Amino acid sequence: MIVHKTFTEQTASLAGKKALAKREKLRNKAEEFINNELTEKDVISIAETATTMGGLFSVTIWYKKR
Repeated sequence: MIVHKTFTEQTASLAGKKALAKREKLRNKAEEFINNELTEKDVISIAETATTMGGLFSVTIWYKKR
């Protein structure tokens, strides 16, 4: 079975280093999830999405569920 997990944060009011720091925080959460819950072989795809309208930043991990 293929499933996904998404980590999302609001970044609408942030700019520059503050926005980058929040994005990096989400990337770290995604890495922790992979390192603690999955193996590298389970990971299919990692996608980052930034929406300008809603001001959201997301990291989605698609993986094989055992």
